Amino acid sequence: MSDILRIERYFAHAATSFDGLYSEAQTGQFVRYLNRKLRSDVYERFLLTLNHVRAFHFDSTLDVGCGSGRYEEALVPLGVRRMVGVDVSPSMIAMAKERIRPLEQSGAIFDFSCCEFLALPTTETFDLIIAMGLFDYVNDPVRFLQKMRTLCNHSVIASFPSVSISRMPLRKVRYYFKRCPVYFYTQAMISSFASQAGFSGIEVKKMAGAGMDYFATFFK
Repeated sequence: MSDILRIERYFAHAATSFDGLYSEAQTGQFVRYLNRKLRSDVYERFLLTLNHVRAFHFDSTLDVGCGSGRYEEALVPLGVRRMVGVDVSPSMIAMAKERIRPLEQSGAIFDFSCCEFLALPTTETFDLIIAMGLFDYVNDPVRFLQKMRTLCNHSVIASFPSVSISRMPLRKVRYYFKRCPVYFYTQAMISSFASQAGFSGIEVKKMAGAGMDYFATFFK
């Protein structure tokens, strides 16, 4: 079975619980506590993304691994007017389309596609490309970043799970039983990816959350 099929099957079951990370109203008190303690990186990278958009006033975004459309929902008030999302999970895409339905009167234009990013049939370019939680499941980051560079006008922002002697083995075991691949990175690896993909510069921030993941900004 290919990695893409494993990931698709995993998120077919995990879509609702993953989306619940962004809305405490959907979870119980104990789960909310665990999310705050163990998955705080998810919230930090979300806020860092919004701050990046505020800083540069982007008009268009491409969200690779868009999930349930939470980022698109948050970008509308920031003035983004063209948003494209792509994800391999039909469940996630269905949730994203439902989520932005009330926002269609805002003047923003949305487009969601269920496919692998490398197979996305577009030559459209975007001010910003977002890849949060994507590289957790990618075994060849350079190919993805090369395509992202051709499609972005300004920058790509992405999260990368860090190599950790404590959390990495536990997550590998969990995902092994979920039959879903997962990958981990060092800051040196991320900088090397930027060079190989042809970006002019990169900034890497180690997030302070429990996962201590990286938030990387690749400048075209």
